[in-house]
Amino acid sequence: MSIPKVRAVRDNMGFSIARSDLTTDGGAAGGSLVDRIFSLVSGAIQSRQVVTGTRLPSVRRLAEDCAISRDTAARAYDKLVAHGLVESRRGAGYFVKLAGARRSPDKAPPRPSLFYPGGLDAVSTMRLELQRPSQALISRSGIGTLPEHWMDEPSIAGALRAVARGNQRAMATAGDPQGYLPLRHQLQVKLQEVGLHVDPGNLILTSGATDALNLVLLCFLRYPREKVLIEQPCQPILTERMMSAGLEMHAVPRLSDGPDLDVLRALCVEHKPRFFFLSTALHNPTGTHVAPHKAFQILRLAEEFNLTLVEDDTYGDLIPSGTAGAVTRLASLDQLQRVIHIGSFSKTMAPGLRVGYLAASSERIEWMATYRALNCLASNSLAERTVYRLLSEGNYRHHCEQLRMRLADLRPRAADALQRLGLTLAHEPDAGLYLWADLGEGVDAFRVSQQLLEQGHLTAPGRLFSLAHASHMRFNIATMLEGDVLSALARVLGR
Repeated sequence: MSIPKVRAVRDNMGFSIARSDLTTDGGAAGGSLVDRIFSLVSGAIQSRQVVTGTRLPSVRRLAEDCAISRDTAARAYDKLVAHGLVESRRGAGYFVKLAGARRSPDKAPPRPSLFYPGGLDAVSTMRLELQRPSQALISRSGIGTLPEHWMDEPSIAGALRAVARGNQRAMATAGDPQGYLPLRHQLQVKLQEVGLHVDPGNLILTSGATDALNLVLLCFLRYPREKVLIEQPCQPILTERMMSAGLEMHAVPRLSDGPDLDVLRALCVEHKPRFFFLSTALHNPTGTHVAPHKAFQILRLAEEFNLTLVEDDTYGDLIPSGTAGAVTRLASLDQLQRVIHIGSFSKTMAPGLRVGYLAASSERIEWMATYRALNCLASNSLAERTVYRLLSEGNYRHHCEQLRMRLADLRPRAADALQRLGLTLAHEPDAGLYLWADLGEGVDAFRVSQQLLEQGHLTAPGRLFSLAHASHMRFNIATMLEGDVLSALARVLGR
């Protein structure tokens, strides 16, 4: 997609943008006005149409020239700042930061960004490819969902019929902003199995885990450049949402037993973040758990530095039932004092059945419920009632047991197949959906993925999760043995 030339005036007036530049017919990117302005300006910067120090129009001038609101113009600039392309100078305006930059030879080069420098467009393209219809691809070993034929269609169909036979007058009202109360009661019982004792009033139902994460971001992290901690590697949608919100992310390396506590402490001392987003069970993409002793230390650091921990337990139901209680959840240890606990049924039931939840303290829940009531007038009552049926009648418990058995059967075969190709497994998880493998020193997994995609094989290269893992690739063990993707990978790697 070509970016139209910006009318650059290399003088004190910087350069200007007109409304006509933002039209799709004119060549600018589609999507929201914020995204169009971002694509236009970032394209001009990266193609060197403008140089470092060039002043952008003021927010007011940009809004007038493009016939948009000042809020839209401000958010577009915030996104450019978040991507490191533009800097804001107090009292002076916005200036180009990266184009044509020259570093002094006597200065040490800065540490590279951990979040896709110069490659965000390619990464976003790969993420869009993840949503292509499966008919257009030979294999989808990079997807983050179970195969369609693993879905428990009879149980879901039965639950939908039961909901349809029920009293439909409930649909005439917006419903409880915290979600369907009987399902929250059922979640109360479910969470007790992992040691989390929560009242239904401390639960909010959401449209999947992503919606829950977004609710936390919108309610508690509203200020551009606010510092937050995430794990490295981590799921790409989290980093992309944080970048779009203008947050400043700092990464804590994920080790085999959980986050690196030395780095976590150092980042808390230096940056004083308020929130740390992490996963304690079946971390995506490594498949590892946080060790019990480390979970206690994380909570002690949270107490010391007044840190809120956002715990993503999306894949928790894939842990074998006999060991589910042995895996430590932070929320179970502190009973939601400093932890916001997030879960979902979309990965295990069906991606199209968007139901997730979050559990938090009464104070946090009250604030999030108020925000949700003002911004989301009605919950997804049909989906919530369907999930309630599946949980309350025992279908979901049986379904998860079947999933765990199928994954346990495939895991050693998948690991052996990767190792025979000369790949090194970063970890050998005992449960879950993923294997995280290193293609070899110096191998650019993203380029390998692009070549495979041209052949009809969708994979998940390490750059989707962390720039520091450029040679890694995430494999979905439920799909990687189908479609001959391993043979194609061997040919691309020359093995």
